Amino acid sequence: MRIAVVTAELHRTGGTERGTAEVVARLSREHQICLFAHRWDPDGSPNICFHRVPVMPWPGLLRFLSFYWMASRAVDRAARRHGGFDVVYSPGPNCRQVEVCTAWFCQARQDELLRSGKLRPAAGSVSDWLRLAHRKIYATAVTRLERAFYRSPRLRAVVSPAQALKDDLVSCYGIEPERIVVAHAGVDAETFGPAQREALRAQARAALGLGEGEFWFLFAGTDWVRKGMLTVHEAMRELPQARLLAVGPHAPASWKRHAERAGIAGRIRYLPPRGDIIFYFAAADALVAPSVFEPFGLIPLEAMACGLPVIITPPMGVAGVVTPQDAVVMSACPLTV
Repeated sequence: MRIAVVTAELHRTGGTERGTAEVVARLSREHQICLFAHRWDPDGSPNICFHRVPVMPWPGLLRFLSFYWMASRAVDRAARRHGGFDVVYSPGPNCRQVEVCTAWFCQARQDELLRSGKLRPAAGSVSDWLRLAHRKIYATAVTRLERAFYRSPRLRAVVSPAQALKDDLVSCYGIEPERIVVAHAGVDAETFGPAQREALRAQARAALGLGEGEFWFLFAGTDWVRKGMLTVHEAMRELPQARLLAVGPHAPASWKRHAERAGIAGRIRYLPPRGDIIFYFAAADALVAPSVFEPFGLIPLEAMACGLPVIITPPMGVAGVVTPQDAVVMSACPLTV
């Protein structure tokens, strides 16, 4: 088959990104992939031809909309030039020609969370207010685009990594349930396992300067509002010995100020995302992921596969597929909307 894959970025930094990269890698073993993306970090997968799609770099909403428009044009041009595609696949609404997609998110649900105002530190600067305003505008605009995208007759099938996300897509966007297939995300056992984590542990802790016998929690993700960093801050105030490795996001300034006001800043290390997140799994002693909305949660699943103790919350899709032996699932989400 000749498959067009449309995604703004294809790399292995971030849970959703790794999930998409793994899908493409496995498809490329038997099919010809035409990749339409703005950024691609090649990983050795065969049979991929790359079509770079230009975007407006900032702000995020214009970046998203410009990619959608430019990718739609690029797919049309390539289809005319090469005789079309057997199927157009995308992880979400990335162009108008998508026929099969993996839904990793429901923007309408996030829009509800943002309106609550309970999940983030109070804005403390002009940049904070601008970022917050942009986030609200982004959620509203993308919710409308997602609704039209998922209702399009061109879209033949939607793959959801969790039943909870399928339920959100049906209730928020009115998609027919029979068009959505639930297929839980998986883990690459060759990359994530107890032996691989143990082999890296001494090196990772030494590189990060973690003391012998110190217990460090790990919190990782781009969207700290949705992933529950406020809950982590509150817990650290109650646990004066707790230490935290905080991975991401792109601009954590408001979170740093909140940690300083809470008196916990000295016990938090801020670290950049890495393509080999197992490095952080190796350094940490437990992963904490108190998300208030998480359609699945690939990072906790990968951590479990490595034997790292994991704490998660009921709103996470992954909570529906694990047992008490795999992770600690809190009885309720600390912050309710």
